[in-house]
Amino acid sequence: MALPRLAVHREAGMRIAYLLPHGWRFAGWSPSDVLHRYHFSRHIASSMAALGHEVSLLMLHESVRKETVVQTEPFRIAFFPVTFAIPLARFGGDFSLPLLRAVRDLGAEALHVHGCFYDSLPWLVRAARAPIVLQWHGGGLGRFHRRTLRRALRETRRIIIPFPAIREIFQGVRLESQKFDVVPLPLRPEAQASEPKTHYPRRSPRLLCVGRIPQARRDLSDRRLDVVLRILAHLRDAAWSLDVVGDGPGRSFCERLAEREGIANAVRFHGYLGLSQVLPLYRDSDLSIVPFSLPDLTGTWVAQCQESLAVGTPVVAFSSELGWMANFDRPAPWRGPAEIDHLPPRCDGRKGQERSVARPRVVRRSTRLATTRGDLSNDPDLRRPAPPRNGNYRDLGGKDHRMVGRTWEMRLI
Repeated sequence: MALPRLAVHREAGMRIAYLLPHGWRFAGWSPSDVLHRYHFSRHIASSMAALGHEVSLLMLHESVRKETVVQTEPFRIAFFPVTFAIPLARFGGDFSLPLLRAVRDLGAEALHVHGCFYDSLPWLVRAARAPIVLQWHGGGLGRFHRRTLRRALRETRRIIIPFPAIREIFQGVRLESQKFDVVPLPLRPEAQASEPKTHYPRRSPRLLCVGRIPQARRDLSDRRLDVVLRILAHLRDAAWSLDVVGDGPGRSFCERLAEREGIANAVRFHGYLGLSQVLPLYRDSDLSIVPFSLPDLTGTWVAQCQESLAVGTPVVAFSSELGWMANFDRPAPWRGPAEIDHLPPRCDGRKGQERSVARPRVVRRSTRLATTRGDLSNDPDLRRPAPPRNGNYRDLGGKDHRMVGRTWEMRLI
């Protein structure tokens, strides 16, 4: 039976809580890094606070022992301790009893969780006294989580996704199509304001890889800089260079790997850089590499794709046709001379973006690399992956404030 719907529109004064219920061991970030380096969660929270909402951002960190408030203005940021973590889970297996108690007692009118596939999600849903919005930021729904998270995913009010194809990840959970809202990930103002380059010189290729460097694993569901280095090692006789921006627990391994493969002179590790320092590298590069499996190449998701396309530099990523759990842990025997197509003339970043295949097969299974050139401003679908200029959560009515009868929708305009 349909519930009564009330068109209540509130532009300001709402109490909104954002949650990142995961630790930071996977990235190697300290609490200071989380606070001073760019992160989309602070970007979104800051934008909503500027609209007049009362905003809290609640996060976990392995180093804290009790709830620690580190910021009160313009919005509240608090770290909570990790009570226990599921063994062997590299991401999403963290539980915090203090966070669950805080969620229960928040008094928020909307609870926005960054991420969808946390093992703690069923407990967060039970503890919440407000409607829950999930925002997908990557990852797949495996058989185990399809069973353990099905009920929690159904009880959430909205799932925000960056492009429609992500709905396929939730197959098997049987979610209503109305539950999904397509909202691009915000683009940082500095990148949005940049002008696309117009000159593409013919020269030895300059490649760029931006992002954290995790420890290598046996699949492409997380960033695999080591796979990129193994691919490029087969081109050691060609003239090319690679700039690597970022750090993390896997950096030292990748530095040793570059030495062992004989390409250390062509690879430069910069460490962490701010966006003002990275944008010139994007502009001066011929190709940006996003070294993990993507369900699609789009200007609405993955900051490195957005920022690179904003200045007119093409992007390559591993194709998701191999699946989230394809095995790429060691190179295959060499199968012929390397041939990487020269970069084509600049074209617009339109829907159904141009793709090409780079060769050779240098891993156990063939790796398809999709390339995209373009300018975000030329595509109406990709025109505004920008910081929210306005926003609202809409109450669709009902009596039970906890989960039944209230639906909240977030729109970033």
